[in-house]
Amino acid sequence: MLRSKMGFDWKKSKAHCLLLSKFLYPQNPDDFSKSDIWEGVLGEKPSQSIKRFLDEGLLAVADLENVLSYKYKVSELKDLLKQRGLPISGRKDNMIKRLITADLAGMKKTVAGLTILQCVQHGKELSEKYLSNEQEKRNRVEMQVMEHINKRMFKEASVAVAIYEAEQVFPRGMGNDWKNYNPNRDVEMMNNIFSSKPKIMSKLRDDKLDMFRQGAAMMSLWGKNTAKDWLPPDLTTDLSFDVDTAARMFLFHAIHKTSLEQYRKSGVVKFVEVLAAQDSCDECKKFTKIKYKLNEVPELPHDNCTHEKGCRCTLIPLVI
Repeated sequence: MLRSKMGFDWKKSKAHCLLLSKFLYPQNPDDFSKSDIWEGVLGEKPSQSIKRFLDEGLLAVADLENVLSYKYKVSELKDLLKQRGLPISGRKDNMIKRLITADLAGMKKTVAGLTILQCVQHGKELSEKYLSNEQEKRNRVEMQVMEHINKRMFKEASVAVAIYEAEQVFPRGMGNDWKNYNPNRDVEMMNNIFSSKPKIMSKLRDDKLDMFRQGAAMMSLWGKNTAKDWLPPDLTTDLSFDVDTAARMFLFHAIHKTSLEQYRKSGVVKFVEVLAAQDSCDECKKFTKIKYKLNEVPELPHDNCTHEKGCRCTLIPLVI
């Protein structure tokens, strides 16, 4: 449904605020105008929203330096400098200034017909305030989720994440219906993370177990591949791999355990195969290309793995 021009305050629209924030850095408005996704969340064509920003003096046409910065990568700027016999050292902005000083007409010619927009000061202030408020909301929800996890309130943790995602302009994940999200799989994952200790983590001190489990739980709920933001900055593993990898091993163990439980419940999958990563260690590769019964699958992550990033073997269901 298109926005009515009468009585519409776009500053109350998260989609419009997000679109404006994209222009904190130089952008081609055509990149947004061609997007059906943006039209869906804005309720109008992106070109209409961008025109509104221009009319209100929040956006302006970028100067030559910023247009060149938008168009060219550093490697491409170096080629342009070489062609003109100019030094290729320095930061990107210095390279651009060097090119403009040496060949103003030539640089203008390379971007002729290209219209790039960016926020002016007031637009920048609005955008930064919006992004700051959104980050504060995210931080509050993350703290709430951590509290739920610490109290083993796994359903509440999952629901809190779902509510947050449902309010986003572009919710995470393809096809996830966050407004009607079923937390059961998350709860199963959390139970598996906190109820077991993978052998690969057997040398981990007991006082650190829950820290890494909490990190793994947050990674799972938020769909992240790093746990550093949720772990104490001075935390160490006492192992051969780093803190992110340690948390990831707890998560992988829970994923494999959960998958096996679901295969058993399905009654369809009777066998699985272990798939190693391309750069997996020799120990992990020994277990690949073997058909295992569900009750004979080696523990994953594999405890004899020697890779610095830990075991990344996965299970492949075989329907025979």
